[in-house]
Amino acid sequence: MNSTTPLPFRAGRPIMLCLVGDSGAGRSTLTNGCVEILGPERVTNIDLDDYLSLDRAGRRERKITALHPDCTQLELVSQHMRLLREGQRIFKPVYDHSNGTFGRPEFAPPRDIVLVHGLHALYTPALRQLWDVSVFLDPDPALRVDWKITRDTSRRGYTQDEVLEQLEHRRHDAETYVMPQRDKADIVVSFSPSPEYATTKDRARLDVRITLRHPIPLPDLEGAVSAVGDQDGGPYLQVHRGAEGTDRLEIGGAISDAATQWIVRRIWSHMPLGRDVRSDRLGIFMDGAKERRSNPLAVTQLVLTYYLVKAMALALKQEQLRQDAAGAMSAGTARAEG
Repeated sequence: MNSTTPLPFRAGRPIMLCLVGDSGAGRSTLTNGCVEILGPERVTNIDLDDYLSLDRAGRRERKITALHPDCTQLELVSQHMRLLREGQRIFKPVYDHSNGTFGRPEFAPPRDIVLVHGLHALYTPALRQLWDVSVFLDPDPALRVDWKITRDTSRRGYTQDEVLEQLEHRRHDAETYVMPQRDKADIVVSFSPSPEYATTKDRARLDVRITLRHPIPLPDLEGAVSAVGDQDGGPYLQVHRGAEGTDRLEIGGAISDAATQWIVRRIWSHMPLGRDVRSDRLGIFMDGAKERRSNPLAVTQLVLTYYLVKAMALALKQEQLRQDAAGAMSAGTARAEG
């Protein structure tokens, strides 16, 4: 479907989604994909790197990394995210990764969905209270290093040796300040190499494990598991229901197009009101300068879309209940005064 019309329903406030992960964890890839699927006209896309307190030269001079929370204006982030949640536009800073300096600030309007990605979106209790859905990206460490080298050498002007040196310099702050946020997230997405990756280096066929702790339950996919079965050497989809409300969805990197379409249809059946998103863009990613499609990524993006649509429906229902309660209270007051 190529529709980019507004969602058929919307809550009275933006739905807030955050994506957190270490540098090179794939935040931009997943974020850009979600924006394309949902439509840029309905998403406010916020990169928390814009809220750095020091530019690249300043961090080098102070000997502080971007992963240290003191290097992010966390109070300003909280203030701006609250304003967006309340439906107000913000005037935000802008950081230019191409040269490591700050650009001109810009206005950001509150749209149906506010998608925030960065290093510290789950770092404080005040921030954690703002999100309807929170996601932590936790790829296999070797994959993350590979992704970061590819990105920083092709887009940010670093050499491979500089990237490796930077990773070592940041290791302590990553382990101390970023990785503990994994336990605070509703959803943890972990990409890992498939058995064939060592020889193929095929980024379109990575295994994915999605851990779900969100109060909205994972949809019934057992039928999809049965339908996918063990075809072509599978199984390529497994659902593990946790005893304490934590579910886990595992997707094999070699999952076929047919099996992926079966799963996509199954998830769509649980959220018909979200069918106007651009499902033709599911799984699309940039592999260097080439656009490719990944079936495991497509399922991952659709799971996140499912939680956004369900969170929007839940927020709308809560609003209606509040309005009904306020109306009943007003009616009762009028009767008492009459």
